[in-house]
Amino acid sequence: MSSCAVVGAGFAGLAAADALAASGHDVTVFEARDRVGGRVHSKTLDNGATIELGAEFILPGHDVLRATAQRLSLPLYEKGTRYGDREPRPPVPREELLQAVARLRDAREGTVASALEGLQLPPAVRDALTARVEISTAYPATDQAASVLADSGTAVGDFPSHGIAGGNQRLATALARDLRVNVNAAVQRVTWTEHGVRVHEADFDACVIAVPASVIDAIEFDPPLPERKQRALDGVRYGDAAKLFLRLTAPAEPSATLAVPHRFWAYTQLAPDGLPLPVLAAFAGTRDGVDALTAQAVRELRPDLCFSDAEPVLSTWHDDPWVRAAYSARSVASPLDDAALAEPVGPLAFAGEHTAGDWHALMEGALRSGLRAADDVARRVA
Repeated sequence: MSSCAVVGAGFAGLAAADALAASGHDVTVFEARDRVGGRVHSKTLDNGATIELGAEFILPGHDVLRATAQRLSLPLYEKGTRYGDREPRPPVPREELLQAVARLRDAREGTVASALEGLQLPPAVRDALTARVEISTAYPATDQAASVLADSGTAVGDFPSHGIAGGNQRLATALARDLRVNVNAAVQRVTWTEHGVRVHEADFDACVIAVPASVIDAIEFDPPLPERKQRALDGVRYGDAAKLFLRLTAPAEPSATLAVPHRFWAYTQLAPDGLPLPVLAAFAGTRDGVDALTAQAVRELRPDLCFSDAEPVLSTWHDDPWVRAAYSARSVASPLDDAALAEPVGPLAFAGEHTAGDWHALMEGALRSGLRAADDVARRVA
């Protein structure tokens, strides 16, 4: 039986560890935080509402996540929020917006900004679509490849969105339940040869590195990673995002409102029991959006809602020492080298949403990357 270390207990690391353990490998997971889940972090408020401080929406096509939840007996529920259909404010004529969306398939060259400019849309429509992309990707449109317009995370349309009943973090805790997971165990050094790996003074046959590229510089690799791999990791660009939650005193049906100039959107949703969740959530993308996300700005965007006097809950990631950012972006100035990010190095396999190719920046991508890394390890130690 081979032994394997996994560095990082987010969705990627846990998916890899779960797959390896199921195949009979002896797996040890090391996690820097005091919890599992990484950028998926659920919290239950004093009013009983469960909110997602991190990744939230399960969208059509997220088949690995859905299958994993089903295998772990974690029910999904429809949130009611139309993730892909957000009402812009200032208002934009809906017919003009729909006509523009239908033309997005023709915008694939250059940056998101230049592609939208090339469509010669009405300025208000162009601004609304630019805000939609920048908020969801948490990154400026002027340095994003136009191909992003085809990604599931930026999709525009009237499709349903789901979550895991009780919080998305339940998937992480369920995956970790039968694993050997060491929390508060930040890995600072990985020593490796072609024959094995040493982590936390223990020897393993292989190791999965499942931490964001934004913090991989906190790990000393001995010997250093090959130049191609290190260059790819150094080249990953991350966006800035924040979430703000305001409690409500009166029920509010699902809704989605886009604050175009402030680069955030605000939404209400259903709870797993099908009743309105007594919380308004707001998500900001880009550095300017994070700065603009205040309780006052959210209240001004939605004066129709009844807000509680309770203290808002703010969730940020740029100041989290174990990620320092939101999620990876498809930069034009520093493109993601998908092949180099995903390929193994000797006994080291690499996982994380930034290694997931077209599925980057998503929970789905994190899970897929973990399964791929587990396959890399299994091939090596077979």
